[in-house]
Amino acid sequence: MTEKSYEYQVHVPESWVDHNGHMNDAEYNRAFSDAGAAWIDHLGLTETEIKSSSYTIFTLESHIVYLKEVFAGENITIQVYLYDYDAKRVHIFMNLFNEAGDRCAANEVMLMGMSTDSGRPAPFPEFLAEAVQTYYDTQDNEVELKELGRTIGIRR
Repeated sequence: MTEKSYEYQVHVPESWVDHNGHMNDAEYNRAFSDAGAAWIDHLGLTETEIKSSSYTIFTLESHIVYLKEVFAGENITIQVYLYDYDAKRVHIFMNLFNEAGDRCAANEVMLMGMSTDSGRPAPFPEFLAEAVQTYYDTQDNEVELKELGRTIGIRR
């Protein structure tokens, strides 16, 4: 049995729209970043737990692909897919959908667990390692991730 992937929802405010009349590229990053943080919170690494365990998550790398415009006033949904993980990193892939269900953007991210005491990478605390494993085991692992591993370049 698989569970539906974690979903984060947000309303696009007018302040996120640029001179082209659609959501600014920086705001896609904000939406994806907020979705990733909410997902980590969903796994149990809440702000309270960050303080009590002296452990947090940093972003190592991120890549966004823009597929369709998003406009002010729209409600968007971001789904989080856990592509891979090890003792201290998670490689996630997120899809952003508009209200009509159109996929508007994709974001590939590598996150790293960090000790806030040492400021250095550290393995996940046991509760978080178990939550990551459970999330991976219960998601649909047959999802097609077309933009995964995509590189930037001009085709010749």
